[in-house]
Amino acid sequence: MKFAIIGGDRRQTEVALYFKSKGHEVTVFGLPQHKELKHSDSLCEAVLNADAVVLPLPVSRDGSTVSTPLTNDVIFLQDILLCRPRVVFGGIIKETLATELDNRLIPYYDYYKSEALTVKNAVLTAEAAVAIAVNCTDRSIFGSNALVIGYGRIGRQLSHYLKALGAHVTSTSRNEGTLAAIEADGIDAVLTQNCSDIASKFDCIFNTVPSPILNRKFFKNCKKTAFVEDLATDSGIDLVAAGEFGINAGVYSGLPGKHSPITAAGFIAEEVLKFYNLKFKTNGGDI
Repeated sequence: MKFAIIGGDRRQTEVALYFKSKGHEVTVFGLPQHKELKHSDSLCEAVLNADAVVLPLPVSRDGSTVSTPLTNDVIFLQDILLCRPRVVFGGIIKETLATELDNRLIPYYDYYKSEALTVKNAVLTAEAAVAIAVNCTDRSIFGSNALVIGYGRIGRQLSHYLKALGAHVTSTSRNEGTLAAIEADGIDAVLTQNCSDIASKFDCIFNTVPSPILNRKFFKNCKKTAFVEDLATDSGIDLVAAGEFGINAGVYSGLPGKHSPITAAGFIAEEVLKFYNLKFKTNGGDI
């Protein structure tokens, strides 16, 4: 098979290397030069010569251009569509792009909708979040009081990691049923909307909820020595307020791509190959 790997972070480079190691032909565009990979100077040439185009996770942060955090390249999604790709893979394909692909009759697959991949990605995110907390504070996880806001895939995995390391963990949810599940897991449970009222108890705080919970009231109530990690997408953390109250807080997005890109890329590449073989190959070969 021939793949065009377009844009993205180091995961995309590792995806390209993974495909090459499996005997596939790979061309990359919108990524730093790599001696083991073939780079194209033309977007359309890369797309037209490929059986499938693989876009990053997330595909785009602004809705119009491909995410290219490692280069200064500006790659418009519309330009890729104009090149008429045979198949498009991407992580978090937004509705506007999905509609465009449908209108142009271009097959596509959002690999981040795979439950297996999102669970694996959550494990990598949680692992990296713990590593950051260890490296960015002067205290151990053991014996600390930790707050995990949200008990989705990442929140649950992170809560269990922290508990296993000896932290006193409190996790939150807006859902009464989930609160019961948290307690059943042996973790203290609190309603998410009450986070600000209990913020002063915690040494380490991890937010996984895409909502403006980390606001002025929250930081006003935090310990001055607290360390706050915002892991959520579009959460609206008030970093100005955090600074005013002297709280060490930061946004930590895309952790799998920064802390374990080889493992994360393997998960993505395996998902792409699996779905392509199931849906996009015919008995006579590729579409």
